[in-house]
Amino acid sequence: MSLDLAVAQFDGEGTAVRQYAAAKERPGTDPPWTQRVGFVEHHHNGRLLLRGTFAGHYLDVDESDRVSQKRAGEGAAAGGLVGVLLGPPGIAVGLVLGAVIGSKGANPSDLEAEPEALAGQLREAVPRSSSAIVLVADAPEVDEMVAALKDAAHGITRLTLTAGQETALEASLNMAPRVSPKP
Repeated sequence: MSLDLAVAQFDGEGTAVRQYAAAKERPGTDPPWTQRVGFVEHHHNGRLLLRGTFAGHYLDVDESDRVSQKRAGEGAAAGGLVGVLLGPPGIAVGLVLGAVIGSKGANPSDLEAEPEALAGQLREAVPRSSSAIVLVADAPEVDEMVAALKDAAHGITRLTLTAGQETALEASLNMAPRVSPKP
């Protein structure tokens, strides 16, 4: 059975999350689609925030957060040691400056993995300064999401994925952890 992809686009960077919360708060049961969506924010500067479930994988990617925590810690330690020579104020200044300088020296392997192909497609589908709810699921589940969001969304793009598109999506997400099914 093929999967459908739906992108419900909203004006404003945080609007998708607010509309999702409003849909979840409606009377009745929690529809299954609410447990399988991902959120996209396309900031005015062109950077993306991807958070949630995308085709069964959990993503938490923020292109605005491109610093290395590992290197920040190493830099703080080195700065603190150098600061010892200048006494307590030197230690404080050394820790802060070392952390800042170290965090900027990130290697690509220090940063969170980003599904480049998916990010590129979402960058095109979601205009700057807007947000979206993304669902990759069976057609009936996508129907439920579309029905719940159609009045609030600025636009909804939907397509049935080919086998090749499903394979490419899975390859793009292979570094992200799979979401475990609910018990």
